[in-house]
Amino acid sequence: MKSAIPKQYLPVLGRPILLHVLTLFACMPACEHVIVATDDDERLRELLREGGLETAVEIVPGGARRQDSVAQAVAAVPDDDMIVLVHDAARPCVEEHHVRDVAEAAARYDAALLAVRARDTLKEVRDGVITRTLDRHTIWQAQTPQAARAGMFRAAIRHATEAGITVTDDVALIEALGYPVQVVEGSHDNIKITQPGDLDIAAAVLRRMGRA
Repeated sequence: MKSAIPKQYLPVLGRPILLHVLTLFACMPACEHVIVATDDDERLRELLREGGLETAVEIVPGGARRQDSVAQAVAAVPDDDMIVLVHDAARPCVEEHHVRDVAEAAARYDAALLAVRARDTLKEVRDGVITRTLDRHTIWQAQTPQAARAGMFRAAIRHATEAGITVTDDVALIEALGYPVQVVEGSHDNIKITQPGDLDIAAAVLRRMGRA
């Protein structure tokens, strides 16, 4: 992002990206707890005070890897049967109805994620040379939120730790246990902010959604 501060604190439409995310979840009646895993407590607490969300958000320590942070957050969930949704701090444009869809799918199937169908032809490349062309009709791009019952997440995290498994998304922990994960179709608007130009895209999407 070429920024001196973490990207989740960069402003979009005058509000930090993370505050857009937290406001959406904290305002959903079915969302009983909001937990943030971070090592930047002071900056986060200041953001929560400014956003009026201090009493609605629990802060737990972050970890060296994504799955370590998820483990810390899931450990704070009081009931194994609760549905836990893990969401990227840098995805401010997720829509409330998609959050509900993922939660409902996890409640029915035990694990689910938001994803979108691949639009482009995908090539597997090694050393600059194409090794195969993938069938895009079977390829989905994972997004967040990704959801499972807290007890399933805990079991999957224990298994990954014991087996020395490192993953790049949350339901991959569930997959490693051999359990099926339901796919819920989302939207390409649910972008993950990764480069400077994404800030303008996110602003345009949020304006269109009426969340400016």
